[in-house]
Amino acid sequence: MVDIQDWTEISYEEARSTLRKWREEHARRSEETVEIWEHVLSRYASSLKDELWPVLEQVAISSLDSARYELAIECLMHLNKRFPKSTRVTKLQAMRLEALRDFKNAELLYDKLIKTDESNTFYRKRKIAMLIAQGERHEAIRQLNDYLETFINDPEAWLELSELYLQEADYARAAFCFEELLLANPQNSLYLRRIAEIRYTQGGTENVELARAYYEHAVKCNNSDARALYGVILCCNYLLPKATAQRKKELGATGFKAADRLIAVYEEQPNENPSLKFQIKTIQTLKNIIKNATA
Repeated sequence: MVDIQDWTEISYEEARSTLRKWREEHARRSEETVEIWEHVLSRYASSLKDELWPVLEQVAISSLDSARYELAIECLMHLNKRFPKSTRVTKLQAMRLEALRDFKNAELLYDKLIKTDESNTFYRKRKIAMLIAQGERHEAIRQLNDYLETFINDPEAWLELSELYLQEADYARAAFCFEELLLANPQNSLYLRRIAEIRYTQGGTENVELARAYYEHAVKCNNSDARALYGVILCCNYLLPKATAQRKKELGATGFKAADRLIAVYEEQPNENPSLKFQIKTIQTLKNIIKNATA
């Protein structure tokens, strides 16, 4: 479907199919959704028939994202009238309270929802998100750890926990979170690179050796990952001064190979890069450092 910019001028069928497509793709096009509803579909609400209810749910969420709280209330009133005991409507009510920063009452609703469905991860994660929004990082970490004891295979939760640990400068636990993610997805170059970055930040020969290994693995999974290639070069430069003669030779070869690949990555970029000369000059400088260290 062609991306239309002026959503106020589209037809009823285009508006209906567009919102349906975004629901199916789980696309969060909030401002556009509100615009389509207000200028097009709200005029033909009865023509939507049973599709009206998922559309109202979609518009309610988009309204909260866009701080259009009056429109969200209007949608919730229609949904609550049609589905007075629906947990999905209760969830939307909790989300509205959360958007208004009425965290106490939002938490009460989420607790009520958890009692009706203890296996639903969304309600638990929203409670943790509210703690983060209030700056209660330590309690959020505690609750995330409790959550992961039950829902151990939730990658979003491990990523969030790692971020919280990084904010606390607890690098060892942050790295552990990514190691757990790698168990489920061992070829994910992003996870490999993030562990490498954490290990490099920790510093020390042992951690930088680990960082280099993770960076190299990330490059094997995605040889166009510029950050991982830079990481390989930086690790080699760090390790070279204390390395044995044979080890210097190996690190030098690894660093040169990464630098040459990094130059190729920048030169392969389809669009003209105004800072290309500066970037290549920087990489050449790093290569000279390696050359001097291995001489």
